[in-house]
Amino acid sequence: MTRPSRLPSQVANLLPTLDVRIVFGTMNGDCADLVDEVVQNQVRLIIARHEAGAAAMAAVHARISGQLAVLLLDRTYGFVAAAPGLNVTRHERAPILVLGPHARTTGMPLPGTCNTLVHDLQDLQQADAVVTRAAWTARDYQRPVLLRIAEEEADPPSAAEGERAPAVAPVADPSVVGELARMLAQAQRPVFIVGRGAARAAEALERLAERAGALLATSVATHGLFNTSPWNIGISGALAPPEMAGLLTEADLVVGWGCSLDAWTTRRGTLFSAEAHVVQIDIDPAALGLHHRIALGIAGDAAQTAEALQQALPQRRTGYRTEPVRERIATQGRWKDVGYQPVLTPGRIDPRTLSLLLDTILPAERTLTVELGATMGPPIGHLRVPDVDGFSLIPVAGLGLAGGIGAALARPDRLAIVVLDIDSALMAAAELETAARHHIPLLIVVYDDSAGANAGPAEPHTINPVVDLALIAAGHGCPSAVVRRPADLTVVSEWLAGPHDYPLLLHAQVTHNDWWLEDISAE
Repeated sequence: MTRPSRLPSQVANLLPTLDVRIVFGTMNGDCADLVDEVVQNQVRLIIARHEAGAAAMAAVHARISGQLAVLLLDRTYGFVAAAPGLNVTRHERAPILVLGPHARTTGMPLPGTCNTLVHDLQDLQQADAVVTRAAWTARDYQRPVLLRIAEEEADPPSAAEGERAPAVAPVADPSVVGELARMLAQAQRPVFIVGRGAARAAEALERLAERAGALLATSVATHGLFNTSPWNIGISGALAPPEMAGLLTEADLVVGWGCSLDAWTTRRGTLFSAEAHVVQIDIDPAALGLHHRIALGIAGDAAQTAEALQQALPQRRTGYRTEPVRERIATQGRWKDVGYQPVLTPGRIDPRTLSLLLDTILPAERTLTVELGATMGPPIGHLRVPDVDGFSLIPVAGLGLAGGIGAALARPDRLAIVVLDIDSALMAAAELETAARHHIPLLIVVYDDSAGANAGPAEPHTINPVVDLALIAAGHGCPSAVVRRPADLTVVSEWLAGPHDYPLLLHAQVTHNDWWLEDISAE
């Protein structure tokens, strides 16, 4: 048996045949050997400054583009360093082929905790079959697959190391599906809430919602999924405008599809009325009822369950789809329709005002990447996205910028925007150089309320009272501008008018305003 000591040329030669367009990696450790093999096959190579950043770039790129992404890691400690970024793939449900780590150094529970499957390559004669099988596994299950390349004299890996084969998605119990069909047939005001776990079933769910007379809503992660439907009430939970939250509260049946129904989506369990029946469908039985009370739980594939319900419903119903409700959605369905009283502070701009102005200036064809946290309310609420592929929510602090780079590479036909808070911007500063070096057309908007947060006697919730982001950005080759008032945004118009084949950072001095967190902030 021939065992490779580094990435064999047989593996690198397969990348173009697998329709791999971009490979992500770093120059750390022995990755230089891997890089040489990839470059020789004329696949575009994006070198990040940190393994976690490279993994986050790959995750967002793979999910938005629908293409297999490849991640190169140092064989010794690369997987450990990339683990935070690989956890982004759990949220993004992205197909990634991870190359580099060998069997000896990945014999730990990390692959399983990062939602990563494992394939082992120990015999170069089997390279074509093993790599192709790993690539198809990643595509079929929308998960990262770690191709462990055995080193010389490595012991055969234990079967218990990592997850070798994904569990087969359960088929929903017909009797339970029949019970939900009866509930839909009786409901007067049904609502579907669709999460990332059911995003690929969007067409089937939209057809079922039309037959059942149900309104459509999403979790934050699937923002933009039903943008073309007049019955789309947007994001359920903390980010729902008042009238849309009202429609959810008035619902008598709420069905969560591939959605955890967590505190963000349900406003800590207070959004739905006590009389409403709540149903949850998920391929993972352990997820059912984990975060919210449910009257019925169904373990099964979302698309298959939706098709079964379509057949089980006796006839098309009006349900919640009445003309008054349509008008309510059309006129009060967005935060822009609600209006607000700006918070006026000298030298600072209200984050809602900033978001609305950017929404007007920037082209409609865009991708928006936002980190999960207190800064995400204004941009998600006031910056439109064209569809679900135009939005990414990054759940790991400090990886939003990397995710934005991945989005920009996935859709070069769209302007990429990434929103960060000041702490995340500082954590991610090294990837500013990555964006500049690769000439990524990316608008980076840092919503910095740190000075406002420290103005009062209360204990500050930032450790960065004064930060010169312009100096930091310049040191990484990234142009920047400070935004304190609407007139300062002329720099964005000027950037758009030019070739803008480089990143631009806006250090926005915003007022501290967490209006949208009021419903979930209380324990």
